[in-house]
Amino acid sequence: MSLALESPHLQSAASLTQADGALPLSEAYAEILPHGLLRGQVVVCHGVAAYSIALGLVERAVTVGSWLAVVDLEQVSPEAIAEFGVPLHRVIGVTTGDDPANVLSAVFDGFDVVLIPAHRYRGALARRISQRIRAKGVTLIVIDDADEVGVHDAVSLGDVALIGSDMHWEGIGWGVGRLLARHLTVSATGRRSPRPLRSEMQLPSVVDVRVGHINDAASDVDNGIAGVTVDDDEEYRWRLRVV
Repeated sequence: MSLALESPHLQSAASLTQADGALPLSEAYAEILPHGLLRGQVVVCHGVAAYSIALGLVERAVTVGSWLAVVDLEQVSPEAIAEFGVPLHRVIGVTTGDDPANVLSAVFDGFDVVLIPAHRYRGALARRISQRIRAKGVTLIVIDDADEVGVHDAVSLGDVALIGSDMHWEGIGWGVGRLLARHLTVSATGRRSPRPLRSEMQLPSVVDVRVGHINDAASDVDNGIAGVTVDDDEEYRWRLRVV
């Protein structure tokens, strides 16, 4: 796969957003990233709700004009992206296949922000990627949803590590209710940070996940939640995986 950006009608993504080296952030992230989301920076999202932390991180930048590439993250559905307020017309999904280095190189030529899984950011490829994004001024978000990277190793992979913890839901009782909001603590650590910065967040900012009465029988719990089986409903399958 390759991306052709030679048409005179296409502009570099960098020309469509801020030129001062930083992309805009929502207020919650501004507390833990006081210098903004920097171009040429690698941010590793780790711990609980890693996907949600990453989507919330890029929402503001994409909304005001940046372009986002979601690479080799088939589990991130369009519904999930839209739920965080990210405009889908500025998002493109990319599969690198057997040629990740060249495909990623092409992606970095045309996008401000790129999301990739942690398994794609390893060894020689990681070194090549980091050199390329700094040359192009791309912000790379590495998502570690499977705890492939230890908390203490996350910073060594990137410039900043965002680590989710202490997650709790609001609105659900003993087998009945509606999930109204999810709250968690996000900590930011970095090579230049003397101490971690923390922010209490609600991700996404608006949640409406309907949950009905859950049968006490173990077989019913195994087969489905709120009367919807995982196999029967794509939206619920995504929600259950990401949260």
